[in-house]
Amino acid sequence: MLNLLGEYHCKVDPKGRVMFPARFRKQLEQVIHHGLVVNRDIFSRSLILYPKPEWDRVNEELSGLSRYSANHQLFHKKFMRGATLIELDTTGRLLIPRVLLEHAEVDLRKNNELVITGLGEKMELWSTANYQREVLDQDIDFGALAEEVRKDIERKNTA
Repeated sequence: MLNLLGEYHCKVDPKGRVMFPARFRKQLEQVIHHGLVVNRDIFSRSLILYPKPEWDRVNEELSGLSRYSANHQLFHKKFMRGATLIELDTTGRLLIPRVLLEHAEVDLRKNNELVITGLGEKMELWSTANYQREVLDQDIDFGALAEEVRKDIERKNTA
């Protein structure tokens, strides 16, 4: 079971290559040889990096969708759109497809700063501007949010 932790500020070069943080490489040493899958986040203008074994678990969950339901198929298509298997090169860099960097609003001509954060079994990749706006600066009452999440978990556990 992975427990990816940390927040790392990185640079992306004009070709879309990112030096993958050494601390994440260390945390992933048992599975990094399988590669990573990068995909759009469905809730924000960021990217999700899944270790390949975790991506396989996500795909297993998706296999429960009905192929005879238009909504299920539309979700599946939109979710899978852009998903790409990537591997570290010999220098420890990841090549992120340009179309995915565009989704995350990373403009390679203007700003090459990224933030990669660990979220347990996966990682998020953000432009620094989006990370600041969507994660750090949001006017959300975090205590109230935590209470709602706790209630959701309790409802799930008692169901």
